[in-house]
This record gives sequence, structure tokens and C-alpha cells, in this order.
Amino acid sequence: MANNATRIQVMARTLLERYGLERTIPIRLSALCRRLGIEICHSKARHIDGTLLTHGDRKIILVSTALPYERRRFTVGHELGHYVLGHQKVAFSLDSPESWVVREEQAANAFAAELLMPKTALQAIHYKHDTKQLAQIFGVSPLAMQIRLEEMGK
Repeated sequence: MANNATRIQVMARTLLERYGLERTIPIRLSALCRRLGIEICHSKARHIDGTLLTHGDRKIILVSTALPYERRRFTVGHELGHYVLGHQKVAFSLDSPESWVVREEQAANAFAAELLMPKTALQAIHYKHDTKQLAQIFGVSPLAMQIRLEEMGK
């Protein structure tokens, strides 16, 4: 998993660098999606946080407005992860959770964490702020920041 985690981090960093967004905190997801040709659409749906839809050449990330702002950002980052990592959406049934692709979900979460809370940017300032302040700076929830800091051993 370590090699896969490193590959995911490199892919997220490369994407930010390619579009000149690595120094822009919080990461401007709308600008990144625009450059990738992906629309962000909002839905009032409460049964799903978000999903990546494709129809021909059209790519849409649908995200629920029922979520808090920070959670919507992470959801968009997660769906971008599915897109960049080349995950194929597999239909699944709520009755058969064994058909869920857990590794792909974990990989998309790791991608979103690196995309929204880049390790290098976080290392540069984490000692100056508490978790709540860092979460505000990076535009993520305090829980997402806490998990990220724990993953980084901070």
C-alpha cells in the first residue's frame, strides 16, 4: 500500500503543479475542474454526497448542497481522485456491500487529502497553528485536518 500511497500523492501534486495551483491555499477546486473540463453541479439530494458522471465527452461532479462547505470540497476532491486515478464506476447494490470497491474509495480519499492539504504546504505551516486554524486555512473540516496530521505523524 505504501507504493500505492506514494503514487497517489505524486499524482495529486503533479496535477496541482501542472495547473499552477500548488501555492494557492485553499486549493481552488473550481479552477482545477474547469481546466480538466469537469463541471461541478450542485444537487439538493441527501442520499448521496457526490458522484462523478460522464456522458460522452461531458464530465460532471455532482455534489450535495446538504453537506457543509468543507465536506463538499472534500467530496469534489474525492471524485476528482476517482477521475484522475482512472477508477471505473461499478454499479453496486446496498444489499451486497462486498461489491463495493473499498480500495478505490480509500485511494480517492488519499488523493483528496493530498490535493486539498498538500503535504509540503502543511509541513511548512503546521507548527504555527492548531488543527482548527489549519482546517480553516485549507478549507477542510477539523476532522479531515486531524486525520491528515495523524497520517503525517504530526
